[in-house]
Amino acid sequence: MAWSFPKLTRRTFIQGAAATTAIGALSGSKIASAHLPSWDDLMFADSKRKQMKEKLDYTICNFCSSLCNIEIRSLTDGETSRIVKLEGNPHSTLNRGRACARGQSGLFQTYDTDRLKTPMIRVEGSKRGEMAFRKATWEEVYEYIAKNTKEVKPWEWTTVGGWTNCVFYMNWAVAFSMANQIPNIVASPMQHCVTTGHLGTDAVTGNFNIHDEILPDFDNARYIMYIANNGSMGAVSTARVVRAAEGIQRGAKIVVLDPRLSETAAKADEWVRIRPGTDLDFAMAMMNEIMSKDYYDKSFCTKHTNLPFLIEKDAEGEWQIIRDENGNFSVYDEVTASVQKVKSHDNANELDINGQRIIPALRLPEGVMVKGKAVQTVFEAQLDEIKHVTPEFAAKTTTIPAEDIVRIAYEYSHIKPAIIDPGWMGARYNNVQMLRRTQAMLQALIGGIDSKGGWINAAEVRHKVHTTHEARMKGEKQLHPLATTAGMPFAEMVVDVFSNPKNFNHGKPAWAYAFAEQQKAAGKPWVSLPVMADTGLFESVRGEVEYKGEKYLTKAFFINGANPVHHYFPDSYWKEMLNHENVSCVVCMDVLPSDTTAYADVILPNSTYLERDEPGVYGNGVNQDLGLTTRFKAIDPLYDTQEVTDVMFKMTEIISGKAGVEAYYQTIDNLAGLSAEKAKKYVAEEQAKGTAAPIAAAYRRVSMEHAAHEVGETPETFEKVLREKGVYYIKTMDELLEEAAMPQKMPVPTKSGRIEFYSGLFEMIRGNSTTRAPNFGVLATHFPSGILGEKVLQDRMLGDGEFYFTYGKSPTVSHGSTNANNPVLSAINTFKEDIYTGIWINPTRADKLNIKTGDKIKITNLEDESLNVDGKAYVTNQVQPESVFMYSSFGTENAALSRAVGFGSAINKVIGYKVDPVVAGFRSQEFTIKVEKV
Repeated sequence: MAWSFPKLTRRTFIQGAAATTAIGALSGSKIASAHLPSWDDLMFADSKRKQMKEKLDYTICNFCSSLCNIEIRSLTDGETSRIVKLEGNPHSTLNRGRACARGQSGLFQTYDTDRLKTPMIRVEGSKRGEMAFRKATWEEVYEYIAKNTKEVKPWEWTTVGGWTNCVFYMNWAVAFSMANQIPNIVASPMQHCVTTGHLGTDAVTGNFNIHDEILPDFDNARYIMYIANNGSMGAVSTARVVRAAEGIQRGAKIVVLDPRLSETAAKADEWVRIRPGTDLDFAMAMMNEIMSKDYYDKSFCTKHTNLPFLIEKDAEGEWQIIRDENGNFSVYDEVTASVQKVKSHDNANELDINGQRIIPALRLPEGVMVKGKAVQTVFEAQLDEIKHVTPEFAAKTTTIPAEDIVRIAYEYSHIKPAIIDPGWMGARYNNVQMLRRTQAMLQALIGGIDSKGGWINAAEVRHKVHTTHEARMKGEKQLHPLATTAGMPFAEMVVDVFSNPKNFNHGKPAWAYAFAEQQKAAGKPWVSLPVMADTGLFESVRGEVEYKGEKYLTKAFFINGANPVHHYFPDSYWKEMLNHENVSCVVCMDVLPSDTTAYADVILPNSTYLERDEPGVYGNGVNQDLGLTTRFKAIDPLYDTQEVTDVMFKMTEIISGKAGVEAYYQTIDNLAGLSAEKAKKYVAEEQAKGTAAPIAAAYRRVSMEHAAHEVGETPETFEKVLREKGVYYIKTMDELLEEAAMPQKMPVPTKSGRIEFYSGLFEMIRGNSTTRAPNFGVLATHFPSGILGEKVLQDRMLGDGEFYFTYGKSPTVSHGSTNANNPVLSAINTFKEDIYTGIWINPTRADKLNIKTGDKIKITNLEDESLNVDGKAYVTNQVQPESVFMYSSFGTENAALSRAVGFGSAINKVIGYKVDPVVAGFRSQEFTIKVEKV
């Protein structure tokens, strides 16, 4: 394509953006609102700018879960302030003073003329989806919600939240559900990545919380691999990018497995153009090579993993780990040539239960028996489990030559320190969880866990695990689990909270678990751990779920900062659900009018992250250094918007009355340790002062005091540091590794305390598995993705015009399309429109279909031809010939978003509803498509 570069001044840019806004305002939106202000109305005139003083504030970026620290530059005359620039916080060791394009353009969300400016109620007689609303007061919308949900029982509510709920408002969001006896949560990022890919990783390392708890030490690595992962680099996690760039500058070799020349692959030394859905084959062939040829770190594997533990097969052919009555494990000691026992929970295997030094064997001498039964080590059994997945086997499925797989396995295990990035956005295939488990095992085999140049545990997680470990050693019970629990114990707590009917006075679990029980009783496939996933939700809306003989209906939704209509699969699924006659009220809270808000009855406008002091003090993201941070507002809210915490308390009053509000205060206290009595006292004081969001302001005071006490500071000093630096640092990565490296200095949060190849998690849940599916194997087990199936070793796997479907995130738009309407990012997207909105197809296949770049094409899901989408072709050699690729960021339908609407194609129009049997992660690439020229 030919690119021309017109001269772009600030004035012409603002005029162009204003013109775009005006056109968008006339393009069909039915919102009843006043005349939209121009950009000049929102910004200072040039003449006045010279009289202004610069003001600095600090916040946390809200455009992805990287949680970068941001410096806000504003101009102020003492009464009025305008934000003029966002930069990375120079004091931050997380993102090191850097910010991506999204982070730097965040001020344009605050000044976006398409913003939700007042509460709104759907126009009487209109249908959900039409985006026909009238302006209302806050009193009106609360009255409307109360009236339309008067007959709705607590278990008939479902809350849907994005990462703002998950990360920043977890203490309040979880407590909201518990205080109101609402067991039903759909957490937007969870089903896409956290409980699929990350749970695979975490089954090995024991981590688990809100997002990936590992920030690899790219700075010091000499070899870095990315498998099925462009999200953490090209999509962009600034904390990872700045470290990876440092590693590259120091000479690290970068190897990327991807069907497409992604943003990450473009920076690699070696792009491995792998067939979609075969990443597990490649990773297991690597593991086979490393284990069978003894390329692993024997000292680490023997001492800190459960690879030496003895296991045996039961009568049903299932592997069982050998334990005594106290839960202690058995190993074969090379020193005494006998079977010895090691502690049930520990970080190392160097001492037996009597304190005698031992050297556990990874391979047993012939004839070792325990109680007359043949046994193996976990190492031996794991290697036997994957012995057929050789480089030659993987070469046939992946299309990567066997000699390349052998070479890469050798390089990875010999060029140390090395990293396989854990990966983000993992829910793509049925075997992705196993892929992420295998990657974690590969990292463990080379001893690269919590060590320089390898995987480094995030400091906040390490701090919580360390605190838990010390309490365990003292025999003390930990209080305030949301604030103190980390790793798999946190995951188990979350599962118990929403799956156990005893946790709710109405005696009902989440509809997801009720649906799973119903499916199981009917002999149908079910999801074992549907943690905050949407499996069973549509059935509950349609009245098809029963629990103990009674209908289990969903009648009302509270959707906060999430956009499931645009980012769950398929789009018709959520549209039909929200439009269903059984649903009496849909409440949406957001900053911008997303595709989902169009299906609301009530829209509650939220203040942007630059306009609010948030109620919490947070850990400093996925950082290797231990620190605390928070958000400071740069300006007061521009419009009639409100803070999430205050809305949740008002919703509690509507759902549960004054008793519910009291329960809410106490639940926050119980779960997070934020004093209920202080909070109520401060709320009264803030209300007396006329504070716009008194509950948020009160909890901010409580949180500041609580955090200051934890670090041994006065609240005044603590807040002063945060205001001046944006982050309060406590300990560095080096100090933390010296004090509490996991597993070198203390146990990891797995069942055994060791890095687990035999998974305690999957041992626990395999009895509740849908079938004897390989997903539930206690050892890493090979199985092909669903798009390959029995065709896995055939040379010709696709029909004419048939392709594998792949998609990925763009560097300019975050998950949930939270900034697709941003004028700066929109300008970038428009500049790269053919690349970002095109459907990528290789010329060797495109030529046969007579397709050229720019041609209109249609892609159709071959499992369900009702799922299809039109788009424009982008013909390029930068995609594997059997595959097509789309960016997931585009295809917005809501005409109220003047810059995003109609730009590109939506992937959820072609992706069907298919989930894995473990956690209901989306199998969103597990189908093939037909490509046709229109």
